[in-house]
Amino acid sequence: MSRRQGFALMDVIIGAAILGIGLAVVISMSSQSLARQVEGEKQITASWLADELLTMVLVEGPDIYEKVHPARGTCEPPFDDFTYEIELEDDGELLPVHAIATISWDAVGGKHSSSIETYIARQFGEPVPRIPAEPVDREARYWEEIEQRESR
Repeated sequence: MSRRQGFALMDVIIGAAILGIGLAVVISMSSQSLARQVEGEKQITASWLADELLTMVLVEGPDIYEKVHPARGTCEPPFDDFTYEIELEDDGELLPVHAIATISWDAVGGKHSSSIETYIARQFGEPVPRIPAEPVDREARYWEEIEQRESR
């Protein structure tokens, strides 16, 4: 009878050790997953901020943007964890400007950054109004598409 009890006790000890190892692996994987998710969110935010910088250069024009805005600094709240730098490389008056927007942030492994680059043409002549000729009714378009799908 004592042999069976000893065998049952060994079975419980081995099972508890396997369960402990499994739980340790699951907890480790979940913490790594959470850290990667946070880093992914920061990369997405950095991409949005870089896109916003380049959009401002496009709207204002590279020549005016350089005169009015600083080339580097800290992003406005709630994004003050991020810093930006924008480089506008001029290759001539008639050529587009090479624009590079870089967003940086501090992370666990050190400083990380994300860059977007594009070419932006200068604005010549009179400013062109950027208002659509007629207003866009997105809700009406949405319901029209649904009605078209249902009628098929």
